[in-house]
Amino acid sequence: MSPVFGIPTTESTLVATLLAIALVFFVADLAYVIDHYFVHHDRERYRVTHARHHRRYNGSKDAPQLDAYELSTYTSAAIVSVIATSALSLMTGNPGFVIGAALKYVHSLLFHLYQHGWWGALPLRKQGLGEPKRTWGFASAQYHAYHHSHPDAPVFTFSETWAGFDRILEIIHPWLVRFTKDGSAHVRRGGRRLA
Repeated sequence: MSPVFGIPTTESTLVATLLAIALVFFVADLAYVIDHYFVHHDRERYRVTHARHHRRYNGSKDAPQLDAYELSTYTSAAIVSVIATSALSLMTGNPGFVIGAALKYVHSLLFHLYQHGWWGALPLRKQGLGEPKRTWGFASAQYHAYHHSHPDAPVFTFSETWAGFDRILEIIHPWLVRFTKDGSAHVRRGGRRLA
């Protein structure tokens, strides 16, 4: 037995801890993708909150890579996740749940800081990142960065971790969109329908 964070473990509990971490990443990314999809189909919420995020990266860099709104969004989600997973870890005795929540927060921050590193004097849209291929693998930094500069692209690139969520969203979009605030309409910018 070797201790993990002071908790004696066996090989099977170490595997259980790693599985719990992976499960939290999976669920957190799913929640992120679904919320991201729904905000893009809610004109008012998009206008008040999320549109600024996309406008920033389509202009020259004029602020920190993560501004106060973005940092508070990620931090608020992380606090909720840590509270929920802490309770789950206490109930199950598996620290992997809360470790996974903390690691997902760090991943989101580092992932976006890395992506936003491309954002400089030349706006992302003008950098010619190229539309990403539809993949079922992991979402690369370039894959998600494309979404920042092309929120209206036909290839869904909402995901931070597993791009397969985007492929599933593309498949169920004709059905799921009926449950969004704006129905079949996507967020409109200047009267023009975004894909």
